[in-house]
Amino acid sequence: MKSHRFMATPVGKLLIVVERASLTAVYHEVHNPPPIPSAVGVAFAKLSKVAEAAGETPTAASLEADAGTFDRAQAQFHEYFAGKRRAFSLPVQPNGTDFQHRVWAAVLAVPYGETRSYKELAAQLGNPLMGRAIGAAIRVNPLAIIIPGHRVVSSSGGVTGYSAGPAVKRLLLDLEAGDAVRPAA
Repeated sequence: MKSHRFMATPVGKLLIVVERASLTAVYHEVHNPPPIPSAVGVAFAKLSKVAEAAGETPTAASLEADAGTFDRAQAQFHEYFAGKRRAFSLPVQPNGTDFQHRVWAAVLAVPYGETRSYKELAAQLGNPLMGRAIGAAIRVNPLAIIIPGHRVVSSSGGVTGYSAGPAVKRLLLDLEAGDAVRPAA
């Protein structure tokens, strides 16, 4: 069974999804495309409304075994946004195809504070012509920030194509460059 928790961050609320003590998803509150219900456990829009009305998610307390994973995830996100964490060390189980997992592994290898283009990742994966396929795999990345899709930019260096929009992508890149103003969470 999936359990959920919302977390306030300098870039808006994050929805953290845990199943069997592993992180299966991290979504921005404003996420495009919205996650499919099977990724979250219920319809995302419904979850947001229920959680907002109740002040918490309906299943967050139901699985005590997941509490440690939630706590570690929240602590690591706090460290990341404070500029004290460069990589996450959490048990993860993202759902995706073999190709998506290969792309996400390549994205995970992009160092903190650096960027790569879709074209560079395509070449690294053996086919410099599959930049659009790389973009499509990053677009459905279920672990926002942890699998740092925000570090992938256009060939010209443009900040495009991020699930929470280009403004959030720019904030994350600025944070990692040491230039970010850290708004209160």
